[in-house]
Amino acid sequence: MRKKVLITGIGGQDGYFLSKLLLLRGDTIHGLIRRDSPNGIGSIKHLNTGDQAKLTFHEGDTKSKDFIDELIRFSQFDEIYHLAAQSSVARSIQHPRETIENNVLGITNIATAIRDKSPTTKLLFAGSSEMFGSIVEGKQNERTPPHPQSPYGLTKELGFHLISSYRNHYGLWGATAILFNHESEFRGNQFVTSKIIRSVVRIANGDDVVLSLGNIYVKRDWGYAEDYMKGVIQIMDQPIPDDYVIATGKLHSVKDFVNTAFSQVGISLQWTGNDLDEIAQNKENGKIVVKIDENLYRPGDIKGTCGDPSKAKENLKWEPKTSLSKIIEKMIVHYLKK
Repeated sequence: MRKKVLITGIGGQDGYFLSKLLLLRGDTIHGLIRRDSPNGIGSIKHLNTGDQAKLTFHEGDTKSKDFIDELIRFSQFDEIYHLAAQSSVARSIQHPRETIENNVLGITNIATAIRDKSPTTKLLFAGSSEMFGSIVEGKQNERTPPHPQSPYGLTKELGFHLISSYRNHYGLWGATAILFNHESEFRGNQFVTSKIIRSVVRIANGDDVVLSLGNIYVKRDWGYAEDYMKGVIQIMDQPIPDDYVIATGKLHSVKDFVNTAFSQVGISLQWTGNDLDEIAQNKENGKIVVKIDENLYRPGDIKGTCGDPSKAKENLKWEPKTSLSKIIEKMIVHYLKK
């Protein structure tokens, strides 16, 4: 059955893939973008013009209760995917109030508007592994106690509990997709993975560039955004709402990411030194291409979290399809074209 869907934060990488997938099944897509967004429709510009023409955009702010109330009351959406958030951990540390206001008021206004104005609407909240904090042993699942170490992680924990509370107290159809790190060719420039890819491409093209990084030994469970959005849709398609970890279950360090990216453009690295003096040189010409910058270390940066997607695999028959090497290849090809 064709559904009427709202995607908040439609301009990000997840919004691109989610829109593409929902359009393929014939849904009517409405997208919410900020009036002051410097990126306009963001990654949606990469959809073909025919698909872009099928989208209906609304300009507004999820922090505005009156705006959200009216949008949801008037439109009576079948489904709402709440992706909008201030999503940079680093920015959340620098600007905690902004992050808390954006992320907490947004999900609260939307969930409350559904309860009061459109009680049959289904709501999916894009959660984050950042709510778990730093766990270097074992894997995190839906029952792992949260221990966030950043304002961003804190807001994602609160959203997770808010969805559960509205389910229990008001009968809201609400679910949280606990998304571990996921990348794509449309990843925002503020993220370290995009920074790495941009520098690697420039160095491969002959530019005299040195990639500066912070702690290259932190580890992440990296997946592909399109795979994860397929999982998100499968969560929404369930008759009974529930929360699911969406992850690969595999850990890689930032250093692994860097080595793979350089190898894919034909550059072999020679690492020398320790701690802040560690560098990587191009084996072919001896040029330093990677260095460590103490200023890029983040206080409280989590050492690593690894997801356990067993529940999603068992109940949804969902599995990640794209390896980290393939994700990096997609990112490099995209930036080479640019």
